[in-house]
Amino acid sequence: MFKLNNRFKLIYIILLITGLSAVLYGCGLSQVSETNKLKSNLYYRLGAGYYQNGNYVKAMQEFIKAKASNPYSAKNFNAIGMVYMMTHREGKAIINFKRAISLDPKFSDAYYNLALIYIKKHNYKTAKINLKMALKNPFYNQPYNSYTQLARIYIKENKLEKAKKLLLISESLDKGYFLTYYYLGEFYFIKGRLNHSLFNFQKALSLAPFFSTAKYKEGVIYFKLKKYNKAKLIFDSIYKQYGSNEIGVKSLDYLKKIKSRH
Repeated sequence: MFKLNNRFKLIYIILLITGLSAVLYGCGLSQVSETNKLKSNLYYRLGAGYYQNGNYVKAMQEFIKAKASNPYSAKNFNAIGMVYMMTHREGKAIINFKRAISLDPKFSDAYYNLALIYIKKHNYKTAKINLKMALKNPFYNQPYNSYTQLARIYIKENKLEKAKKLLLISESLDKGYFLTYYYLGEFYFIKGRLNHSLFNFQKALSLAPFFSTAKYKEGVIYFKLKKYNKAKLIFDSIYKQYGSNEIGVKSLDYLKKIKSRH
C-alpha cells in the first residue's frame, strides 16, 4: 500500500510540473482570445510607426497596450526593450529582451538586441554568445546584422581574419547593409590598405549618406594620403554640423593639422 501511494504521489507531481510548465511556456498563449491578439497586433503596429519616427514616448505607450492585450507575445517585450535601449535605460531593456527570449527561445532579434547592449558595455564575451544564438535560428531574416556585429567584436579583439571572413559572409547575404562596408573599411584601415579602406567607407556612405563616422574616416584617409584639400572639405563640413560633439572636436583637430601644413 505504501508503494502504491508513492506511485500516485509521483504521478501527481509529474502532472503538476507538466501543467505548470505548459502554462509558463506556451499554453498561456491559448488563453489569449483572437480579439485580444488582433488588438495586440494593432497596438504593436502603431507603436512601430511611432518608433520609426523617433517618438519613443508614444511608441512605449502603444507597446505597453500591446503587451497588456497579449502578455505571451515575445515581440511585445522585444519592442519595449528596444525603446528602453534607445532611451539609454539598458537595465530595463535587458530584462525585456530576456523575457522575450524566455517566451520564444529562437527569437533572434532579441538575442541581437541583447548583444548590442553588451557590446556597448564592452562585455564582448556575452555579446558573442548572444550573436551566435541569434544565428542558430535558420529562419532569422537578418543574419547579416549579427555577422557584422560579430566581425566588429573580432576587430576589437584584433582577430582580423575572422572579422574579414564574417564581413564577406554578411556582404553576400545583403549588399545593401552599410555597416558591413564600414567595418570592411575598418579592417583595411588597420591593415594599412588605405585605398581599399576608402572604397568601403565611401560604399557605406553611398548607402547611408548621413553616417558621419564613415565620413570622418574618409577624411582621415585623405589626410593620410596627403590629399589635404579633400580632407579639409570633409572635416570642415563635419565641424560645422557637429561643433562641440566628439566627432566635431576630432575634425577640428585635423583642420588645425592641415592648417599647420600650409
